[in-house]
Amino acid sequence: MGVVTISSVVKAVERWYPIELADEWDQIGLSVGDPAASVTSILLTVDITESTLAQAADLGANLLIAHHPLYLAEVPGIVTQAHIARMIKFAAEQKIAIYAAHTNADNAVDGVSDAIMTAIGAITEHSISNPTEMVGTGRVGYFANSIKLADLARQVASVLPDNFTGVKFAGDPNQAISRIAVCGGSGAGLLPAVAQLDVDAYLTADIKHHAALDHQANSPIALINVSHWASEWLWLATLAKKLNQEFPLIATAVSDICTDPWHGQVITSRSQ
Repeated sequence: MGVVTISSVVKAVERWYPIELADEWDQIGLSVGDPAASVTSILLTVDITESTLAQAADLGANLLIAHHPLYLAEVPGIVTQAHIARMIKFAAEQKIAIYAAHTNADNAVDGVSDAIMTAIGAITEHSISNPTEMVGTGRVGYFANSIKLADLARQVASVLPDNFTGVKFAGDPNQAISRIAVCGGSGAGLLPAVAQLDVDAYLTADIKHHAALDHQANSPIALINVSHWASEWLWLATLAKKLNQEFPLIATAVSDICTDPWHGQVITSRSQ
């Protein structure tokens, strides 16, 4: 194999996670860097932060592939946020290219929700958004053997990376879960669609107070709410495996930096 360029890595990623599967508003792709530059090594992360960029520099990686884009505004225009400006400046000075595969990686086969399903031991049948396809938003599947909701929550916690958001669930702890829907990242917007599915539980992140209450008032489907970052971090191992197979001479690492925004948790309780 000759010189591996950033462009060749991008083409591979977009073969696995086609750009046409991305939502129209999404800012995927190469935001910083020269496509013709050769790749020394690659660091994978969910979020582009000053810490993950510094880690890339420390590792000698000149390509940072992230799940979340550098900015998510519909029309980026002039980047005015100070921290984004600092990151772009640092990346340019360190010659670190920045690439993001976001909603295309959510919707494609072997994507973010597929990684969650595999990690929790569920067998995928189809996407939430399309009952006849594996391509689309979220995933629906089943467990070979049913599991109690509380035990499933503990199982979910055991496969996710350490974080302070933790795993919350809503429903009877002893409820038997045989079928499950999953959406990596913020999936509360799918609650109406999930309520129409033949599933016992729905696992996602960022479910707000009123959304959870409204769902419970109208549906018997249990909820499992996890860290946004943690739910998407699992996919990085899938991408690393693909990159290692495609470019065996290029070192690829998964960032171990937790970019969950919460840094601690105190559980409150009142004695009766």
